[in-house]
Amino acid sequence: MERDDIRVRTASGADTAAIEAILEASPDGGAVRFNRERHVTLPAGHRGLHDRVIHVVAEADGAPGPVGVARLALGECRFGGAWTRYALLSSLAVHPRHRRRGVAAALASHRIALARELAGDDVLVLANVQSGNQGSLAAARRWATSSGGRMVAIPVPMRARPPRGRPDLVLRPAGDGDLEQVAEALTARPYDFGLRFDAERLGGWLAASPLPDPVNHYLVVTDRAGRLLAGLGLREEGRLQSLVVQHAPLAIRLANRLVRVIPPDGRLRNVVADKVWFAPGRLAEARHLWQSVRWEWRGRGSTLLTTHDPRGPVHAMVHAPRWFPATTATVQVRTTRPVREGAIIDPLL
Repeated sequence: MERDDIRVRTASGADTAAIEAILEASPDGGAVRFNRERHVTLPAGHRGLHDRVIHVVAEADGAPGPVGVARLALGECRFGGAWTRYALLSSLAVHPRHRRRGVAAALASHRIALARELAGDDVLVLANVQSGNQGSLAAARRWATSSGGRMVAIPVPMRARPPRGRPDLVLRPAGDGDLEQVAEALTARPYDFGLRFDAERLGGWLAASPLPDPVNHYLVVTDRAGRLLAGLGLREEGRLQSLVVQHAPLAIRLANRLVRVIPPDGRLRNVVADKVWFAPGRLAEARHLWQSVRWEWRGRGSTLLTTHDPRGPVHAMVHAPRWFPATTATVQVRTTRPVREGAIIDPLL
């Protein structure tokens, strides 16, 4: 139930400084606690994939400015074998001085009501909650009807030496003529929460950048005849924000001594890898693409980060050891339709 002393509204440019202050004071509360050190202002972080992105802020009686912030992203994804309108709830933060007062619940209920108004009463509502974040999980239980799956986030360090060569393969950026085939391959993946792509949407994502030059890229690997065998999207997230790790579980700290995922200063400059596909029987070529990026992009970030379902083909491509540092999260879902047991997911982020 919403409280009269808390009001939620759409954010404006005048709220930017207050939002940044809230985020700075609100590290993620999961098993790995981290802050985001932003290098661009908040509204510039739109990734160019969702149909619409709305930031909202909460105000409370007696407070001089916003006390909480959250994001709502709208679009269409695959769910249960059909295309469905979705509302992704993310980036929730409440200033420490105003927690346990119903601000998070007000932000959640406002976004769900807004999503139903804009996308219909049967809109699929989603939120990704990092394991160990008991506060966010408790908040999600107030509106979620079930869990829609599990994902793992693995930051893989860049390579110190080049991988073994494959003279039969060509690795290159995707050209305009490749986008339709890549989009068809991405859309054909049968995973829950996967997006519907076409050349225009993929091109829009490539062009979306808060900086003068691109931060989104798509690489493909082909045979010598030019046939596309695999593809991988890359986002230079480290140019937009660094993740500053404040605490990690003992197991991750021990593993980090071996693989050096977390730099000594705790600042991860991630290159985010997603939109992965490879043709049937081409796992080896996809792995070569992955390993080549780890070498050739070593100057663009400290780690190559992928978030995926550990039962899916992306996990086979990354081929990380079981003991490798990783975090997990669950997808909390509000839906009137049944959730398919055992369905592989393509995380919405």
